Amino acid sequence: MLLNIGHLKNKYKMQSNGIAHIGAHMGQEIHEYVKYFKSAEIHLFEPQKDIFLELKKKFNRFNNIYFYNIALGNEVGDVILHNANNEGQSSSILEPKVHLDIHPKVKFHSSEKIKISTFDKHDLKIVNFLNIDTQGFELEVLKGSENSLINNIDYIICEVNKEEVYKNCPLISEIDTYLNRFGFIRTDTHYWQDKYPWGDAFYIHKKHITFQKLVISKVKNYFYGIKFLYPLLIKMRNFLWNLNK
Repeated sequence: MLLNIGHLKNKYKMQSNGIAHIGAHMGQEIHEYVKYFKSAEIHLFEPQKDIFLELKKKFNRFNNIYFYNIALGNEVGDVILHNANNEGQSSSILEPKVHLDIHPKVKFHSSEKIKISTFDKHDLKIVNFLNIDTQGFELEVLKGSENSLINNIDYIICEVNKEEVYKNCPLISEIDTYLNRFGFIRTDTHYWQDKYPWGDAFYIHKKHITFQKLVISKVKNYFYGIKFLYPLLIKMRNFLWNLNK
């Protein structure tokens, strides 16, 4: 994950008794959840069967961690997952597109039928923090979480794309528009190495930030979304960061 959970927690005074990580893979973020949200329940969703077994074996000793061998989206049934050879990190329900160009060594060598459901059907009212890393399928996960977005969720970390990294995946502007309907604003965004078309974004419900921060976030998102301005703004940002070291 490209965003630092500890930094976000301190910056926005995040509080959570329940976290759901959708697309948990091997649980790379678990140590941060345990460190910064000591009393929180942690719900891990991972559809890849072999990886799920490793994930459960790795963290089964924790009595506050719950495991689900299922994909989440906006439907219930069976779907095909395209498996990637990078230990499943790039595996997706969607077929790869730009991914094939920016990561040519990653091959999608097989597929498997997996179960899919919606987050809302799990009725995890304690969860107020979603982390969604589903390789281009994030909008479908959000659509299957509408009741939770309305009633329970305060914070979302979501993988986002500026290009079709996977076929027909939503672009970041579509994620923004969808979540704005539920009162969420994107405040932090980090693209891989500041130049690749995929990254992570943090969304927070507007009730948890000041009006000033809300306006600043909207302005920042607008200007950083202008393609020809983006490299210049990144250079300016890095220069200011170096000044403050």
